[in-house]
Formats: sequence, C-alpha cells, structure tokens
Amino acid sequence: MSGLKRLFETPQKARITVICAAAALATLGAVAAYIALVLPGQGPAGTPAPPSLSTASPAPEDGPEDSGALMGMVPSLTIDEARALALADAGLSDGEADVSREALADSNGIWVYEFRFRAGDTSYAYEINANTGAVYSKASETYVYASAAPEASQPPAQESAPAAPSAASQPPAQESAAQLTLEEAKAAALADAGVDAGQAVFTKAEQGYEDGQLVYDLEFHTSTHEYEYEITAATGRVYSKNAEAFQPSAQAPGSNIGIDKAKAAALSHAGLAAGDAVFTKATMDRDGGRVVYEVEFRSGGVEYEYKIDARTGDVLEYEQDQD
Repeated sequence: MSGLKRLFETPQKARITVICAAAALATLGAVAAYIALVLPGQGPAGTPAPPSLSTASPAPEDGPEDSGALMGMVPSLTIDEARALALADAGLSDGEADVSREALADSNGIWVYEFRFRAGDTSYAYEINANTGAVYSKASETYVYASAAPEASQPPAQESAPAAPSAASQPPAQESAAQLTLEEAKAAALADAGVDAGQAVFTKAEQGYEDGQLVYDLEFHTSTHEYEYEITAATGRVYSKNAEAFQPSAQAPGSNIGIDKAKAAALSHAGLAAGDAVFTKATMDRDGGRVVYEVEFRSGGVEYEYKIDARTGDVLEYEQDQD
C-alpha cells in the first residue's frame, strides 16, 4: 500500500498514474476485442484458418459423358446384353460369330465389356460401355490372301546359290520394289503350314530384320496348333518356322465347344442357373498345351473362376471366393 500511496503523493504523480492506468485499460480492451472478433476466423500467426467440413468444395458433378463411369462392381448391362449389342453393330447374328473373348474391364475409369470374335475371314474387337450400351471402341480386320503368293514363295533356285553377287542379284532398290505385302507373306506361311485361311487366326503380323534381311514375323493358330513363321520379305521364302500342338493326344480333331457352352458347363458345375450369375470374363486361352476357356462370374456374394476344356467341356480347374 505504501507503494500505491507514493504514486499519488503529489498532483503530478497522480496525473501520470491515472494516464498510465487509462492507457493500460485501453490496451487490454483492444486485445480483448481482437481476440473476440478477429482470431475466430484466423489460424496460427494470423494465417487464414482451413475451411470447415461444411465449406469444403463440392465434388464435380457428373456430366452426360460420365454416364458410363464406374458404378460399383455390377454394371447395368449383363455380358450377354453387351455381346448382343456388339454383334448387332457388326451386322452379325449370334450364330455367325465365333467369340473368343468376353471380359469386363476398366477403360479410363469407365466399365466396358471387351469382345473378340470372328466371322469368315474378318476378326472384330469391340468395347461396349457396360452401363449405357454405347460402342466405346471397335476395330475389324479382314484377311484377303493373294492367289499369286504361293508362286512368290518359290523363287528361282539360282537366287539361293552362293554365287558372287551381280548387278541383277538383289540390290536394295530391287528388294524394296519386289517386296511382298503383308497379306502375301501370310498366304506364304499358311501354304507352307498346309492350313486353310478360314481355319487360321493371326495374333501377330509385323516386320523386322534377321541377319540384315527384312522378314515378316507372323504368329497364328488353329483349333489344334500354334504356328510361328518368319517369311523373307524380298522373296517370300520361309526363313524360320515353328509349330506346336495344343493337344498332342489321341483325340480326333474337332471344333471347340464355343464360349456359350463353356459358360453353361461352369454354371452347371456350380449348381447355378444362368439368371443367377453375372459373368465378368470368358476368354479362350492355352494352358499346358491345351485350349481352355477361362470363365469368371459372381453370384450371391461369391466369385467363381473356372477353366473349361475347349474340346470336351470338362471342368479342369475351379475356385470359389467370398466377394
């Protein structure tokens, strides 16, 4: 108390004390107002506070082009409905097409059904939007084989003789001028393999070089064998070849059962009706020297995977997992 009395012992000290007290009160009032009005909208060091959950930016709305976006694991269309749309777009009926692949896939964030099928000498590749049924992409290739190709594959014997090169031998300019087309190279390979064009499905056809020679690198298969050929582009001769049997057994040659019967065999083994399952994959492949259909579907929260013998329809492998 003696210290407080000294602050007021003279009029001058009392005046200074009152002024300082007023200034201190004013400062405290300003600080209180700052805390009450400004800080609730500020973060540390006066930086803007992050927005609350209620002010978060809304998710972008889906426009018309997103109508096929991923909508869970079960799309709007079944695989059979999508296949019918692909065949209709190709102008084919279900009985005219030999389907080798059916699969559900994610293409840039959109569910699509992928289809591969063949009719006559034309092969087709389709992607169908699994929710809208629109054609997402498509491609086709028709194999046309030149009748003169087998003659081109039988060059004169003197070309292969180890004679000294001459001006008429095989200069680079003449090699390019007389080079076989891709279709002629395919025909030469088929002729050497003794395979009819309608029985072959080409899976690779491209150009490359072997020992400085331009060759066509070809791969194709029938229902029983797989072939690899290299055809010299300048002459049409077979540079190299390899053939492998899918099923080296005593079974008589025959056609595959087809993708629909493979699906039916899997459903029968699982004890399900067609309407109880949603197929996500059905493809033809080779496994351990035999042609198989790989079939996948879901039903009642269970995922099924099957391997079906493409010749006999027997169940080779199967697996069930809870979804």
